[in-house]
Amino acid sequence: MTEKYKVQFSPQNKSGFFSSGQTFLDAAQHLGIPLPALCGGSGLCGKCKIEIIKGNVPPNESDHEWLHPEEIERGVRLACTHFITEGCTVRALEEEVEAATKVLTAGKSHAVELDPFVYKKFIEIPKPSLAENPSDLELLLDAAGLDANQVMVPRSFLLNLPQKLRDANFSGTITFDENHIIDFEAGDTTKSLFGVAVDLGTTTIVCKLVNLNSGEVLATSSRMNGQRFYGEDVISRISYTIEHDGGLSVLQKVIVDQLNEMLSEMVNDTAIDADSIYEMVIAGNSVMEHLLLGVSPHYLAELPYVPAFKKSFAICASEMGININGQGNICTFPIIGRYVGGDTCSLLLTDDLKGSWLAVDIGTNGEIVLAHNGKLTSCSTAAGPAFEGAHISCGMRATSGAVSRVSIDQAGLHIQVIGEGQPQGVCGSGLIDAIGSFRQLGLINETGRIMVGDEIEEGTNEFAKELAKAEDNERYIVLAENENERITLSQRDVREVQLAKGAIAAGIEILLKNAGLTAADLDAVYLAGAFGQFIRRDMAVAIGLVPNVPLEKIHFIGNAACAGAELALVSKGERMKAEKMAKGTEYIEISTDPDFQDVFAEKMLF
Repeated sequence: MTEKYKVQFSPQNKSGFFSSGQTFLDAAQHLGIPLPALCGGSGLCGKCKIEIIKGNVPPNESDHEWLHPEEIERGVRLACTHFITEGCTVRALEEEVEAATKVLTAGKSHAVELDPFVYKKFIEIPKPSLAENPSDLELLLDAAGLDANQVMVPRSFLLNLPQKLRDANFSGTITFDENHIIDFEAGDTTKSLFGVAVDLGTTTIVCKLVNLNSGEVLATSSRMNGQRFYGEDVISRISYTIEHDGGLSVLQKVIVDQLNEMLSEMVNDTAIDADSIYEMVIAGNSVMEHLLLGVSPHYLAELPYVPAFKKSFAICASEMGININGQGNICTFPIIGRYVGGDTCSLLLTDDLKGSWLAVDIGTNGEIVLAHNGKLTSCSTAAGPAFEGAHISCGMRATSGAVSRVSIDQAGLHIQVIGEGQPQGVCGSGLIDAIGSFRQLGLINETGRIMVGDEIEEGTNEFAKELAKAEDNERYIVLAENENERITLSQRDVREVQLAKGAIAAGIEILLKNAGLTAADLDAVYLAGAFGQFIRRDMAVAIGLVPNVPLEKIHFIGNAACAGAELALVSKGERMKAEKMAKGTEYIEISTDPDFQDVFAEKMLF
């Protein structure tokens, strides 16, 4: 019998017994301790820090690679690389301040005619009599003008219908959509008709509570996706579902619980009845929609990368365990292909984009759509989590303490820190700024090599020269220093960004090539998502992340996924348009393109 050891987490005062084959990260996840696992527990991000309060856990190679000597000295270890071999008391070191995280909730949109799928109608129902032989259901449907042969009636609706009709004295409000009856309530409740639009992102979740009678957004709730503690990117989360028994159920429950928390928050803020929310429209990438529905995304991680489904779904809220009206609909966007999911389909609704244009949603997975002569083509690129701070030596999210802007002039190095406090690390926008600025100065050459000492060209800003250093065969550039640590950009960090930007730029180039276009032919480049919103146009062009087009052609469209979900919630026409566009968008697998390797290698250069 395998021996088990007690592990206690402080200050949560949660404990459990775990075998020697389990890591401290496994223990934290089992106990619900919020411990970052950006790389999914593979020892590649250095974020899952714990401090050993009681017990003997010697440092290992990964600790020495990722942690400062002072941290190791005081007992800090990486939870994912240490197996439990004795009873211990540990403290989880959560570096992120969730409340201060920038979550983008606004997106570019356009006006549409209000025409939701869900409707309410006040009806007066003739009372049954001995002279006739109708059922309660027939009386209801006739009064509402609905065809019994075309409308589905859930069994759960029938269970209480007879009593509801009599309690309401055969007068009330019926709620329905094109496909089925949702509810019947006493009195005239036609003014209480609400829905929720959701951007279900890999990193963040945004919900908007909408009055379906007016289209007005009544409340917004946003937060970090709780699944990040099981893996930062979608591949890590797929791995979690494969490697852990019940892993799929765990990740689905995380999302459902978070959606319910956000619903509760919005309901409390607006004092509306949750039973008056009849529809939730959700836009997520391919993997997030699989995890939401509890469908295994296993084969999205194996050649030939096949999703279990591409169509949109409308599922009863009670079946999903989501706390809106039990008979309400939980609707997902259709998936375009492989890793181009419902969030990209949603993006296509956000504005009347005309001409030849490129839309890029930059995240751990880059989704790209090209429009030319009315034809849409798309691709996805595995950019990796570098732009979100993972795999970067001093990387962090856009939270308090993150360097978000970097510039250099004759007066010196200038940084902007979120929260105006001491710099603690660098987030994605600061990373792009830094590399772009240092590239323009000559501290980073075309190949991405950090230049130091005599390698730096004459005439370069003398102050800037002092920033680039080489110690112990490691090159780095100093961004900032505070009382506790030095914030640097290492040679490995630059390589991580090159891989990420090279993948996105290669995807763009191949889409343009296949359409017979060059960057000069583009009327516009649209950047979507939080990262796309906060980077500077000139720096994105400077490092080659986006095509070299005039800066006025580059437009930020914000949280396009949530904006598109909102349009699909309030407009039947927009939802049908999304279905049509998803089917009509060609998906291109860029890795099979004969020029991919050459293009990727070229785009790695600055």
